[in-house]
Amino acid sequence: MAIESSLEWRSCGLTTVGTERKHNEDAYLTLPDEGLWVVADGMGGHAKGDVASQSIIDALEGFTPQRTLSTTIELIEKRVLDVNEKLHNQSLGQPDKVMGSTVAMVYTYQDHVFYMWAGDSRIYRYRNKKLDQVSHDHSFVQEIVDKGMMTPEEAGNHPSANIITRAVGVSDKLVIDIDHDIAQPGDKYLICSDGLFKDITIEDISRAMDQIPFKAAQSLIETALANEANDNVTVIVVEAATPGS
Repeated sequence: MAIESSLEWRSCGLTTVGTERKHNEDAYLTLPDEGLWVVADGMGGHAKGDVASQSIIDALEGFTPQRTLSTTIELIEKRVLDVNEKLHNQSLGQPDKVMGSTVAMVYTYQDHVFYMWAGDSRIYRYRNKKLDQVSHDHSFVQEIVDKGMMTPEEAGNHPSANIITRAVGVSDKLVIDIDHDIAQPGDKYLICSDGLFKDITIEDISRAMDQIPFKAAQSLIETALANEANDNVTVIVVEAATPGS
């Protein structure tokens, strides 16, 4: 599928095990030529979270856009749903072998941007020096916030903040949320695992996103480590640049 766009997509992805974990259960994929970026966060406390997250990446690694935009989105969704079925079937009747992972994806076509996610890995848009979370966490505390029973600030410090309500592999049925946007030149998008926003402020994220993708990603990782990140941290920064700029 030929892609003609007035935008040039630039990106950088980085990950770190953090300062306390022994294994990195995050995985990520950057396919700028195909317009696809993915972050998957294996669920801590579940068997082989790293296997679950890597299964998502493996399923999407050979991705190429289809002839139409609708079939392309359907293909991305289907590949993740197939991973969900495979992981869930492997754990049937064996609760101790449940494998799960969150997933957050950005797909671009011309100046169209599609956000797709399940779980609490996040997608942010940085536009005109304003940072907005464009994904919506599938988590226990987010449900409480949505009901007006807790503020977002209180949710961040809640003891159940790590309980997610949707993930790849933990149920026979999975719904992937999908949203759409039109990119503007200079827009940047951040896809990240929850290890980032648990240990770094929104103000720090905004300052980092004011830089080119590589420096932004590097700054985010360095700030999380400086704050003694106790979880794996993965970030992908994507920029909608004007060609030649």
